[in-house]
Amino acid sequence: MRLRHIEVFHAVYEHGSISEAARALNVSQPSVSKVLRHAEDQLGYELFQRVKGRLVATPPAHELFGEVSEVYTQLGRLARTAKNLGARKGGHLRVAVLPSIGLALGPRAIARFRRQHPDVTFEITTLHSREVERSLYERECDVAIGYRMLRHTHVTQTSLGSAGLLLVSPKGRFGPTDRPVPINVLDDMDFIGLRDSGPLADVFVNELARLEVAPREIVTAHTYYAAIALVREGLGVTVTDEFTAAALSIHDLSCYRLAPEVRSPISAITLGNPPSAELIALFIDIVREVLAGQAQPCG
Repeated sequence: MRLRHIEVFHAVYEHGSISEAARALNVSQPSVSKVLRHAEDQLGYELFQRVKGRLVATPPAHELFGEVSEVYTQLGRLARTAKNLGARKGGHLRVAVLPSIGLALGPRAIARFRRQHPDVTFEITTLHSREVERSLYERECDVAIGYRMLRHTHVTQTSLGSAGLLLVSPKGRFGPTDRPVPINVLDDMDFIGLRDSGPLADVFVNELARLEVAPREIVTAHTYYAAIALVREGLGVTVTDEFTAAALSIHDLSCYRLAPEVRSPISAITLGNPPSAELIALFIDIVREVLAGQAQPCG
């Protein structure tokens, strides 16, 4: 099928009539009918049949639409990219962030950068820690903001600061929030555990093992957001990173620092000699500023 065939077939299938498809494509009805007949002639089978005055897709058309829909979506993406390329006068940065950083820190840094450099455009995506290296090597992003990668890799890691875990509980569970809570009080306490939530959660699990503290894990969540929602339902306590706590504004709950503190370094991760090195360096400086100004998230 040619691109014009794909466009017309997609429109007729979506709208269910020649007239509506013509209106959507801003062309005449005869033009749509002609292209559709030409597509059917090339394929050697009917795509639509007229039943009681209405167009009905044939079984082959239903099967074909799944493939055509993907191509049509890609064509739309290509058109948008081509248009956006012409509008990029000051450069373009593709930023990958961890989900927790994507809630507030990443958007705040991009907004501050754009105020200083309004001609620079951005694309932001969220990744889990295990996906960062692949995304960089496959050139899906220019810079990733996440936790320091401990294993030896061929990437450049620039220190930005660190992130800490907070204990989240029902309001006032452990008294005033300006006092840290010893980790050992979690022993045998109802706890919403975390799985596959990244290096910071792993550091916490290791600290529990080191101190021989064993909370009673009654529910396991895969995201901090779900764990916090479970605390809100009265199922126990959990931990979350300070970015998530700040972004979700969980003022109906209480957040406490832990003793000893559980923290992990935050880094900007890039490949060596990236094409947009100057823009990346400017962005890293702004992320560091925003990270340093991170406020106490909840009371």
